[in-house]
Amino acid sequence: MYLTNDKQRHRLLIGSYNTRKWNDYSSLIYFEKIYGGKPLLRKIKSIGLENNIEFHSAMVQENMSGQWLSSGWIESSRLNVLSFDLRKYKYQETESFHVEDFNQNSIDDLLPLDQRIFDAYWRNSKAGFIETIESCNRNYLFKKYVDKELIGYAILGSTRSFSFLQRFGISKDYQNSGYGSSLLNAVVNFAKSKKFVNIRLNTQPNNTAAQNLYLKKGFKLTNTNSVSYTHLRAHETEADLVCRLLLE
Repeated sequence: MYLTNDKQRHRLLIGSYNTRKWNDYSSLIYFEKIYGGKPLLRKIKSIGLENNIEFHSAMVQENMSGQWLSSGWIESSRLNVLSFDLRKYKYQETESFHVEDFNQNSIDDLLPLDQRIFDAYWRNSKAGFIETIESCNRNYLFKKYVDKELIGYAILGSTRSFSFLQRFGISKDYQNSGYGSSLLNAVVNFAKSKKFVNIRLNTQPNNTAAQNLYLKKGFKLTNTNSVSYTHLRAHETEADLVCRLLLE
């Protein structure tokens, strides 16, 4: 039994890994490799096929793709990594935003909004937000309101002098109205005020609206990509996989 908010640690002689349900809107199972090589990846694929379970990996750097592909896994999703150099950035006027420390007490308010922003595959869970908190030394939450309605948010994580835009979005009902641009300006100004060196983020290659927003602001594409891998279910072709993910 895999539960969305119950991440379990598994230990084998050939490696260790974490699992949980991907989120509340998909039957996929999140697989996070802690250590282990091809024998572990082949073992997890075998477990998935034998039990009709589809594992999707946590995002890993593209330069690690060799061991995944040679172990029978395929790419399921890809994120481009963009970077913004704050050292030469000058403040720009922007409206004021509510900013607070992001911690576990903030999660319940964000989950319904997150559902209105992202498609099913990319929606977060409580466990996913907790992993976001744990990935950086400190996290800041930006909230965007319209007439007292929470319509967008951003999470900026920081470790030493580097920052990471870990989550960013505007409710679909309010997109293409300039709210995303003003929210991004607030995040960048805040990061500059904290004397961070840069901001890095991940974005989907096919999300042209988001990519254009970041590039217009001054973010640059890097040579680094993050990739999630999956294994095919028995008798399923890659075309079948693409169609099924679009329907979920």
